[in-house]
Amino acid sequence: MPWIAKEGVEIYLTQEEMQNNATIFYNIFSAYGYTLESICGMLGNIQQECTINPALKQGESTELGWGLIQWTPSTELTDYADSQGKNWTDGNLQCELINREVLEGYGGRWLPTKDYSDTGEEFSKLTDVAESCKAFLYERERAGKPMLEYRLEYASNWYAFLSGKPPEPPEPPEPPTPSKHKKMSI
Repeated sequence: MPWIAKEGVEIYLTQEEMQNNATIFYNIFSAYGYTLESICGMLGNIQQECTINPALKQGESTELGWGLIQWTPSTELTDYADSQGKNWTDGNLQCELINREVLEGYGGRWLPTKDYSDTGEEFSKLTDVAESCKAFLYERERAGKPMLEYRLEYASNWYAFLSGKPPEPPEPPEPPTPSKHKKMSI
């Protein structure tokens, strides 16, 4: 199945199209050795950034973000694509670049922080979806806390989709213990 890439500004994918691209993304990153949880953490951020559309542009200017992780300026992505003799909208190329940034430190874009100090290798092995989502947000995206709740929800949903396990509902509270009191006559 090929990537679905719709080039332009504010061209968002449907749920079915996102599922197609998320499955491809998962297959690529699992082959690189990433855990399902770290992949879903990335996908939660990527859905927020571009609905998993590798051809989405934040705007026409090259000073704005383009691609799966909205490389800013977009020349970070387009120059890499040119050096590989490929089109910048190629989802496989973008996955290769993300992997190089995370695991090899390519371009100096993976920056551990005080709160999230994972190396790229450590990130790729995380086993908690929420922590993976936050780590990718703070160490790679650096978008701050805006939309964090959406990113976390999206990551959780991708985990449910890709693992085939729907999120488990919370445990219901224990019912109150019946009190032992006398019945009053009416």
